[in-house]
Amino acid sequence: MANKAGNNQELQAAFSLFMKAAEVGHSQAQEEVGLRLLSGLGVKVDVARAVLYLYFAANANQTLAQLALGYLHMNGIGVPKSCQAAVLYYSAPAEQVVQRARQPGPFPVIERARLGADHDARYNPGKEQEMVQYFQYSADMGNADAQTAIGQLFNAGSRGMDQDFKQALHYFTQAAASGDVDATAHLGHLYANGLGVEPNNETALEFFRKGAEKSHAHALYGLGYMYLAGAGVEKNVKKAMQYFAQAADRGSSDSHFHLAVMYVSGVMGKPDYARAFQHFSSASHAGHLVAIYNLALMHLTGLGIPVSCSNALSLLKSVAERGRWARVLHTAHDAYLQSDMESALKNYLRAAEIGLEVGQSNAAYLLERREGLPDTVQRSLASAMHYHRRAADQGNVNSLLRIGDAHYYGRGTMQDLNKSVAIYRQATQLRSAQAMFNLGLMHEHGWGLAKDLHLAKRFYDMAHTTHPDALVPVTLAKWKLQVHMW
Repeated sequence: MANKAGNNQELQAAFSLFMKAAEVGHSQAQEEVGLRLLSGLGVKVDVARAVLYLYFAANANQTLAQLALGYLHMNGIGVPKSCQAAVLYYSAPAEQVVQRARQPGPFPVIERARLGADHDARYNPGKEQEMVQYFQYSADMGNADAQTAIGQLFNAGSRGMDQDFKQALHYFTQAAASGDVDATAHLGHLYANGLGVEPNNETALEFFRKGAEKSHAHALYGLGYMYLAGAGVEKNVKKAMQYFAQAADRGSSDSHFHLAVMYVSGVMGKPDYARAFQHFSSASHAGHLVAIYNLALMHLTGLGIPVSCSNALSLLKSVAERGRWARVLHTAHDAYLQSDMESALKNYLRAAEIGLEVGQSNAAYLLERREGLPDTVQRSLASAMHYHRRAADQGNVNSLLRIGDAHYYGRGTMQDLNKSVAIYRQATQLRSAQAMFNLGLMHEHGWGLAKDLHLAKRFYDMAHTTHPDALVPVTLAKWKLQVHMW
């Protein structure tokens, strides 16, 4: 109890210091005060006051405040629900992300691990590191496939590897010498952009042509870009477009993006917004951030398509959430792995309040287990349901199920089987095998639903059809159901 009281006092003291700084106009302190008033860290939750401090911080270009206000306006939490206001707040962070994405080289990857009962099975950094070390050993022993794989990890800075273009160049060079076409194409881009090596258009073209001879999408895109920019070759827009089209047919999102830009600008004649929209959409589906941003602008301005603020907002939010500030999820997960639950929860709450769905669901997971910060059981469960609702509103089916369970058992909310049934039905529409199984169980026993053994069997069968891994529990449930039918 003494430790819990000490933690509370520390949180309150920290809030008091931030408040003093905020009151004299320190914008970062205003941002911090706003976020803590939203999550209740060291202070009672007060959304109205939070909005005031976040407003001042956002006007001073504090990105987390902009994200938080964008999320609040998007959902009408403590402020009027306004798509236009949300777009305004998400635009500045999205523009920062786009500026970074336009720089040469892959966009840095931020891992977004989810906590859950099967957490270790789905994401185990220890095992992942062992696998990376094995691939690196194989690469160093001359395995071309492993050399390309390790080169790609260094190139992108993913799977626990820091982005290191010199190391990427080293491994790609070895793999390309063995005839690996992926590595050959990657080398072309490193030389073209001067990543890890002095820029050299002639060498880049040599690698691109080798890859293009084997119809490699990344190499074809590289050639297209060289002709578009007139880098090492005479500028030829028509030829660039031909290479982009070939690469796009083979799945190159960058080529789809450049084709879209060319159709918008009308470099080959009259602008064709319909085809531009098609190519921006194809690139967006592959996660191309600048394409997603441009697609948002098309929806916002009605360029060739009907104006849709809601579509523009959804796209801008997805771009804005890819910025370096999303590393708070990585920080939280590192703390979780080190059993520092207090730091993990604080950071997940921070992520939750700026609208990151993974932060919301992970904060709920820790709160359900009373991990991290001191509070009563009922208040912790109520807070968990609060963040599960936020995550469910953003499409997290597991959080939706947890809300249904909460109403079923009366955990963190009043027991209400009717609400539980309604939520399980909603989850069933989202293809949740667990929700189908739960409805089957409720029909079997008459818990909150009319007792109907035939409907129970139908829901059990649906659960198995939706998720083959449900075979064992469904089989056991149907055996028990047979007993009830006798």
